[in-house]
Amino acid sequence: MLIILTCCLVLASVLILCVKRSRESFFLCGLSLSLLLEITGVMIFIAKKGGISPEVVQFLYFSRSIQQKVQFFLITFNQMGYLVALGRILFPYFLMRLALHYTMIPALRKNPRISMAVTVFPAVMLIVYLPWVYRLITGHFMRFQKIIADVNMIVLTIYLVTAVALLVYEYFSITMRFCRRQFSLIVICLISMTGLYCLYFQQDPGQVYHFYSYTYAWNRGIGYLQVNPSFGSYVTLVVISVICCVLGFVSIFRYTQENIMENREEVVMERKFDTARVGASMFVHSMKNQLLSSKVIFKRIDQLYDSPDMDKEKLREYVDALEELNGAILGRMEELYSFVKTNSIYIVPVTLKEIAQCTLERFHEKYPDVTVHVDVNEDTVVLADKIHFSEALYNLLINAQDAVVAAGREANGQVSLLSHNERLYTVLEVRDNGNGMTKTQRKKIFEPFYSSKNSNFNWGMGLYYVREIVKSHLGSIRVESKEGEGSSFFILLPKYQ
Repeated sequence: MLIILTCCLVLASVLILCVKRSRESFFLCGLSLSLLLEITGVMIFIAKKGGISPEVVQFLYFSRSIQQKVQFFLITFNQMGYLVALGRILFPYFLMRLALHYTMIPALRKNPRISMAVTVFPAVMLIVYLPWVYRLITGHFMRFQKIIADVNMIVLTIYLVTAVALLVYEYFSITMRFCRRQFSLIVICLISMTGLYCLYFQQDPGQVYHFYSYTYAWNRGIGYLQVNPSFGSYVTLVVISVICCVLGFVSIFRYTQENIMENREEVVMERKFDTARVGASMFVHSMKNQLLSSKVIFKRIDQLYDSPDMDKEKLREYVDALEELNGAILGRMEELYSFVKTNSIYIVPVTLKEIAQCTLERFHEKYPDVTVHVDVNEDTVVLADKIHFSEALYNLLINAQDAVVAAGREANGQVSLLSHNERLYTVLEVRDNGNGMTKTQRKKIFEPFYSSKNSNFNWGMGLYYVREIVKSHLGSIRVESKEGEGSSFFILLPKYQ
């Protein structure tokens, strides 16, 4: 059971690496593989050592027959010992690299010497534990066995404690709920895998190399499995192992699922917009001549205005209505074209104060009497095209106010523009207390031409336009909403140092 759950962890991490090729995915995959190597090596060693209770046999191997097959598996002591060494030494290394990757402490994150220093000890110990090197060192000086084992144990423990402390500190440093929720999956997965690793990491590779030697106190490691365990210790072993495996697998599975869904939605969205782009081009081309012709008709109707046989007031009413409609359609066509065509984005350092001012000026042109609660760190600088980015925020504020109106809460409406500093991102949040969205609506809101409003006046390009602008700024957008309570849109921009 233990080896099966560990294999599932490896498969999930490999899947993440295939979906998202990044340093984070590489370290996570290395962490899972090293855990598998350690547990595999230890399980082979336990099977060959023998003398374990039926309960432990059932937990580790399912049956005595499987344990015997593993026991007689053809592998040398040198191969088995180095298998344990690889998993035992690399796991804390990959865990530490992941912790350094996630930490936002400037002294650690921006210092390449830290990463180099973290690599030195594992590299040295992997050389020391090479079978011929280890036998050369300990062959004439048996006391070196204990010295190497003790030093290795102390340093690996320091790696584990430091890495877990950095992860926990980072988790509690996050203030935004959805960022903390996503990071919690990583923390739970890594701590669960670390707990599983700690159950078996006391097994020193030197014990495997000197399989029949008793010059060193081999009671450390899996020595406690050589006797019949008490009921309490057996239950503890099983419970801790199962909990760690299940938590690790569930967390990494959910994290993998989120990555796959995010990439899949991205691909689907791009395909839909490609289709929309073609359709929009055809629409503009076919409608343009018709609208121009309608303007000629308007002029002819105007010429009939002075005719004595016509109802001049009615005719003028029709003319004004058609003129207004024609202008609205032309405006929508231009707007659609501006969404579809490739815009030039000029990204320069700009303060949040400038962006907020530009956004609110546009917003108050449409809603001069609506108060927007603004709480942004005015001195924070981001890389952005002020005009385009303000346009994106303006669209979000307009949607927020429309949601408040639709919910009938104009009297106590709350539309807010907020900023946050979270890990690698400067986050801008647009929040409202409108009618919120259903789960189905949240999945569709960024699709081109999707709108829950009156389709005659809202073509459903606003949020897709916002998303494209955010992407062009190397950022991402997230939404949280509760039906009947309101919504929050989060724009995550890379921090500008």
